[in-house]
Amino acid sequence: MKPRLLVIVFALMMAACTKPNEKAEINLNLGYEVNGKSLVTDSLCYENEAGNKFLITEIQWFLSNIELKNEAGDWIMLHQTGLSDTLDVSRVYYIDTDIPESQTLHSSPVKVGHYTAIRFTFGLDETDNQTGLFTDPPESEMFWPDMLGGGYHYMKLNGKYLKAEDRLAPMAIHLGIGQNEDCTEFYQNYFIVELPIEFNVKVNTENQLDLTMVIDNWFRNPNTIDFDELGSHIMQNQTAQRLLKGNGKDVFRIGMPTDNENNKNMEKDNSLAEKFKNVMQKAAPKPHFWNWESVKERHLNSKIQNSKI
Repeated sequence: MKPRLLVIVFALMMAACTKPNEKAEINLNLGYEVNGKSLVTDSLCYENEAGNKFLITEIQWFLSNIELKNEAGDWIMLHQTGLSDTLDVSRVYYIDTDIPESQTLHSSPVKVGHYTAIRFTFGLDETDNQTGLFTDPPESEMFWPDMLGGGYHYMKLNGKYLKAEDRLAPMAIHLGIGQNEDCTEFYQNYFIVELPIEFNVKVNTENQLDLTMVIDNWFRNPNTIDFDELGSHIMQNQTAQRLLKGNGKDVFRIGMPTDNENNKNMEKDNSLAEKFKNVMQKAAPKPHFWNWESVKERHLNSKIQNSKI
């Protein structure tokens, strides 16, 4: 075969192997943290910056307009699997801690390739947040009263907190449209979050991202939220809505599942090291030849030897 013809054949073969229009689905896994650990509901084990002890019973919320940025700088919208991308609701995701299946958002296929950022709307923007968008529960039960601006809650973060007299009181962090005192003017309190990522979407692969809500950040940065002042009945309190909106920009963290698993392993290792240190301080006589690194190394070597048996 002549060299020129060989080059042409090779180019045609390469073109046949390249599929620029290949697409793949994406899963976005939702998680929750308080004080660096996974959320435990219905347990009075948390304390905010203002010194309020509190528990969380449930979190119900909306994410909308989730987009990925490709290397060309274009933003690609993620639509819900199984819904027509011409429907407004295909860009809106309802999430509920009491509904396990809602904790994974399934996106219809997007083009394979490298993506460098993700952005989304916390809640619903003024275009989507219209009364009647949802007709069935549980989404319809997130309605926001028409007299307060209509549409839907962005989030219901419900729980209880301990008042000064050791009495449990309702904690209802309900975010949505704000209004002035006589409800003649309304304010949009949704916000857009953009986070950098290094994410490769591939075919025949579970393309997954983990999005974590760091709950304690709602209450501390830059505004300290005292539940005695702003812990409930804030639907008609635009000052509270504005302060919580200001805190929302660093509430979310994005990562790959392997990244989060590594973080969990590091936390576990640090916790074990601290417990080991406390035990050694109480030991008598003090076994100075023991330290955490040597103990961990002996444990790993033992596991390796056992695996060879």
